[in-house]
Amino acid sequence: MLYRCRRRYRIGIDVGLMSVGLAAIEVDETGFPIRILNIQSVIHDGGIDPQLGKKKSISRKATSGVARRTRRMRRRKAVRLRQLDATLESLGFPIVEPDSLDTWEVWLTRAKLAGSYIQDDEIRKEDISIALRHIARHRGWRNPYSNVESLFVDVAPSEQYEELRRKAEEKLGTSLSGNPTSAEIVECILKRQVGEVQLRTRSHKGANGNAAEKEGLLPTKLMQSDNAAEIRRIFKVQRIDDETGRKLLRAVFKACSPKGSVERRVGRDALAPGLPRALKASLAFQEYRIANVLTNLVISEDGTKRKLTIAEKQRVFGFLSSNETDDITWIDVAEKLGLERRQIQGVGCLTADGEERISSTPPRNVTALRIHSAKPVIRKKLVAWWKAASPTVRETMVELLSNTVDIDRVREDMDYSSAVAFIDSLDDEELTALDSVDFLSGRAAYSPQTLKQLTERMLNTDDDLHEARKAVFGVDDNWKPPVDTIGTPVGNPAVDRVLKIVNRYLLACQKRWGNPQSVQIEHVRESFSSIAKAKETERAQDERARYRNDLRQKLYEQEGLNKIRESDIRRWESVQRQNGTCLYCESPITFKTCEMDHIVPRKGVGSTNTRVNLAAVCAECNKLKSDTAFSVWARTEDAALRKVSQRDAIERVKTFIFDKSVPPREQRAFKQAVISRLRQTESDPAIDNRSIESVAWMADELHRRIEAYFNQDTDTSGNAPATRVWVFQGRVTALARKASGIEGRIHFAGEWKKTRLDRRHHAVDAAVIAMMNHSAAQTLVERDSLRLSQWITREPETWKSYPFSEGQKKTRFKEWLDCMNTLLDLLNDALDSDRVSVTRCQRMSLGNSQAHAATIRKMKHVELSSPMDADLIRRASTPALYCALTRLPEYSPEKGLPENRGREIVLNGRHIRSTETIDFFVSGAAQLMVRNGSAEIGDSIHHMRIYRYRKTGAKSQKYMYGMIRVFQIDLLHASSEDLFAVQLPPQSVSVRYGDKNVVQAIQEGRAEYLGYIVPNDEILISYEGVQMKDSEKIGAYANDFSGTASELAQRRHWVVVGSDVSKLALRPSYLSEEGLENSGSESDRLSNQTRKVIEGKGWVVAVNILAKYHPVVIRRNALGEPRFRTDSGMPVSWRWDR
Repeated sequence: MLYRCRRRYRIGIDVGLMSVGLAAIEVDETGFPIRILNIQSVIHDGGIDPQLGKKKSISRKATSGVARRTRRMRRRKAVRLRQLDATLESLGFPIVEPDSLDTWEVWLTRAKLAGSYIQDDEIRKEDISIALRHIARHRGWRNPYSNVESLFVDVAPSEQYEELRRKAEEKLGTSLSGNPTSAEIVECILKRQVGEVQLRTRSHKGANGNAAEKEGLLPTKLMQSDNAAEIRRIFKVQRIDDETGRKLLRAVFKACSPKGSVERRVGRDALAPGLPRALKASLAFQEYRIANVLTNLVISEDGTKRKLTIAEKQRVFGFLSSNETDDITWIDVAEKLGLERRQIQGVGCLTADGEERISSTPPRNVTALRIHSAKPVIRKKLVAWWKAASPTVRETMVELLSNTVDIDRVREDMDYSSAVAFIDSLDDEELTALDSVDFLSGRAAYSPQTLKQLTERMLNTDDDLHEARKAVFGVDDNWKPPVDTIGTPVGNPAVDRVLKIVNRYLLACQKRWGNPQSVQIEHVRESFSSIAKAKETERAQDERARYRNDLRQKLYEQEGLNKIRESDIRRWESVQRQNGTCLYCESPITFKTCEMDHIVPRKGVGSTNTRVNLAAVCAECNKLKSDTAFSVWARTEDAALRKVSQRDAIERVKTFIFDKSVPPREQRAFKQAVISRLRQTESDPAIDNRSIESVAWMADELHRRIEAYFNQDTDTSGNAPATRVWVFQGRVTALARKASGIEGRIHFAGEWKKTRLDRRHHAVDAAVIAMMNHSAAQTLVERDSLRLSQWITREPETWKSYPFSEGQKKTRFKEWLDCMNTLLDLLNDALDSDRVSVTRCQRMSLGNSQAHAATIRKMKHVELSSPMDADLIRRASTPALYCALTRLPEYSPEKGLPENRGREIVLNGRHIRSTETIDFFVSGAAQLMVRNGSAEIGDSIHHMRIYRYRKTGAKSQKYMYGMIRVFQIDLLHASSEDLFAVQLPPQSVSVRYGDKNVVQAIQEGRAEYLGYIVPNDEILISYEGVQMKDSEKIGAYANDFSGTASELAQRRHWVVVGSDVSKLALRPSYLSEEGLENSGSESDRLSNQTRKVIEGKGWVVAVNILAKYHPVVIRRNALGEPRFRTDSGMPVSWRWDR
């Protein structure tokens, strides 16, 4: 690869929930920063649907999936109904169009067919056709595991049928005799005319304006079995032979199952390319995963470390593969091996092959657990079948329940016969419960056959996965499974955006400066999860915050504390949990008299400051125990004199008192962890890489991908990788900012400290993490552990002076601090000179969200001869109708059309007379005709076109500026063309609902098309020569951010967040509305007008007014640099006043 200018540099990446900070820092031979090559913050939407997802966290992928499935369902329904019509005609039944009958007439026809034989052959066939075509359009629900043949036999009526019958009997005031069909029940109601009859439940606006429902007679949806029973009754009464009846039943209830559609796209096994990769839900993968983790565990025993023996592996494997649904912890595993929890090491570390990180909870056979925890209605039957089935037969059930195999395609396959027979034996309620069994999704790297071979090898020999692959498949030491490219999607919209952003940036840096020395990544806990999951975490944190605020109030009221620290809250919780007694000797203690002790000390610096390792104790016990593990001290003479014993302490733990908000499962886990601590005899190990590096699965995956990309040529040579890749925990960066002083000296907009208000803080964090090294990171974590420990135990605070003694650690830490001081100067220079960009992801293609609103509204019907004003004509339901009306000779653009009894038009080849009605949209908002109604499309704007024009007859040469919003619906026909240059005819929605002055100027040839703007476009403005009032939003905002060079730079950058007919809604590009809530005193100095600009609707400005600020639309490349020309068709920046 040819590089433009090779440099020695490091890359830092800060991954947030909806942001990515990126920095490339050039360093000298010693790693000292000398130049910022590139630095930027990239803001993305996390895949959230821009219309539906802001409050509900619905992803664009989910929205498009619903729309796609709806379209597919309608297409299939149309095909199915055409095929039914063909079957009816082939069997001699006429086709009667549904428009010729009203709803009640159809139901009465169905009831008549089920009641008595119709003698007239022509009428009988016509009525049967009407009934079947009506049922086929409202056929109800059938469990996907049931085939059409299941509808050929009698079954008990469904709950939905019984509900219909109960409602009818309540209306009639009497019981219905026999087993009437649903149509016969409806007929009874209609014949007696018992009040107003409404068939289906419908939504409407209540008296208070809120949505309300008016309950109908029919349930939401009948079951197909009920409708099939009615059809069979009709066939019996009307003497339809069995062969014809079966053909018609199949045609009415034909279904196309989506299950098994992905089988053709399954990847191949890297070790056995002829075999497809296994399901992660498969038993083969579940067992392989347990075996792989067990081979990577290390047992610390008598000062030495060893692997698990074959017998130990098999014992634990059986334990973890059991069907025990209670949670199993590593403490339970240790007890199974006759060891203490501390002796099991390797938890939190990557396995030797680097494919998986050993979790804080032992791996289980999740598939078997899901089977044994199925819903009660199916559990007993399913578990009994599962126990009797062989492992091979169980796998077939997993495939069927994972929706990867279509049951109808394997009914004749003997391998699936047992599972299919079991499914066919279930009723609808049991089938529904079976369908709710939720297995893991995704595919393993290997096929079931390969997984079984590797599992057997790992369990029956001393081989780990690496050695097992070599022994079974003959690969060499350098063989590794194929690694996905950096940008390969994983299916999570938020994570996929991060991968795409990181991939583009790394490739751009490599192309310009060569391979980096290192790529160092920091991420917050939620950044590699979905937005919905992050919202759940946020709600849990809010709940925890409320709980802690309540504790603060109690501490203030009961203990008289004004300044309350985290350590005070932990102390209070411990005393309450222990019911006011010392955990060690049971002496009475209070919040003020107790001392906090670490049950197990830590080797090296700091302590393990987790809640399960903290005990509220009396001063005497704390003094005597000192820095000794409780289990060791409890055997001493001093402990005996105070009547301290391990057994009594454990019994006290079992009686811990918890707040009612703590779930029983968490209470059990907490007690178990504390008891394990009380039994531990050795100190915790010193802080190591596990306290520094991230343990998130996606962090490990990103690490593998980046390392594989940059070092694909060096890995096989046995040399050290040319590019090092590290993924740090989010807290490391926060500790680095505080320890180095960056927090208080950085030139952000507002106060000079890290603030979420300034979006450039993501870029600064990326620069900080780029300069991190493991020695400094470990020192920072040790300092923080020491700080928290001293706070909790109320010891003298010496942590700020750490490292205490002169030596290599202190020297390296000072060197790192020097690097950070230089980096601070570089960052401040970049901020002041506006070289830290903030970019946003944009969508230039069609399909940003829904094409129209979900609510379908009624149309306005107007007789063609009636007078119609210009605004009504603008709201014509279709472009063809608009054209037909505006081309009439009496049409006036100002007045519309007068009354004309002789008016006629031709619409799509159909002649419409003056007495016929035509349709118009009721609302004045942009609309689209959908299923004989209208739906608003105001949010489905693809881009805005900016025009410059002169007023008609104006003597002045002064230009006016305006815009036309282009709706997605007007671009569908040109999806393969340049969407931003597509001609918009007068009948298009965009023109009809556009600014009248601009539309007129375009049609008269007076307008010049300057360029286009899309949502999230950046606009750079100049305040020079513009008169602004402080009372206006823009004036107040400019005044509030007019102090530092950094503020003057950031206030010029705006981002497009919305629009109406003639105005754009802009927000400050560099400022975050989320950060305004957490910026403390910084937000207090901002005016209300400025706050509205940042967190309200923004600066809503007419396009013609915005032109006075000499706007420039900025489009950036992957390095965040403005792009003013391109040879590859990429979007370019442009000036309004060119």
